[in-house]
Amino acid sequence: MGHLRAFVVTLLALDALVVVVGTYLLPPDPFTQLFLVGPLLLLAPVVAWWLVYRDGFERVQALVESDDERP
Repeated sequence: MGHLRAFVVTLLALDALVVVVGTYLLPPDPFTQLFLVGPLLLLAPVVAWWLVYRDGFERVQALVESDDERP
């Protein structure tokens, strides 16, 4: 049950991120917003699945930690 909860929370966070970034970066035209934000919202479940079920969070954390160790 923990993975499902993490998946749902990650998916909601990614959806919110896509909508907020799309609102600030794209023109206020609804067609343009749907044209560009729509596919990203369809891609969000795939990214959330990778992050939760395929250890994506650990891989991203390892990349960040390896960058911090460089002089």
